Amino acid sequence: MTGEWNIDVVVGSLPEKLATAFGEINLVGAEYEPIAYLGTQVVNGINHGVLAEQTLLTLDGQKNVVLMIFNEKNDQFTLVNIERVLESGEGEGGVVVDVQTDIPEEAADAFEQALGGFVGEAVEPFAYLGDQVVRGIDYFFAAETTSSTEEPDKGVALVVVNSTENTVSFAEIL
Repeated sequence: MTGEWNIDVVVGSLPEKLATAFGEINLVGAEYEPIAYLGTQVVNGINHGVLAEQTLLTLDGQKNVVLMIFNEKNDQFTLVNIERVLESGEGEGGVVVDVQTDIPEEAADAFEQALGGFVGEAVEPFAYLGDQVVRGIDYFFAAETTSSTEEPDKGVALVVVNSTENTVSFAEIL
């Protein structure tokens, strides 16, 4: 259907032509490293969603996680949008962005404990994005979600798990 995202998460690689376009990005003040290819959207051409780590070229080298949308038309790729998904924070209680596709054991355990009996949606983390120390530790994950309805909807979400309070929150990415 036109306008809806077709979610098909691939971690660690991009389609060949998109990878070439991604490698040619030259935005002053930041560097980008792809985390995962998220899927496509049919609009005026085809949009491609990419989750990426952004490193600002500043003295402290701040890292963020961003959603990048590329539009493909006539075999040409154009970067049309960059949206912050997770921003690192400074000082005590700030988010520490530390992207890993192999999820650390401690974070995976917290995820499983908090979502072990979760009903209504399958939630599969594909990347660990970082943490924040506040009333325990908040762990940040990128996850593919699939509703358990008759016609399942797929999406990609930022999932935050607090290890002490065993709480979970979701923010839609796509």
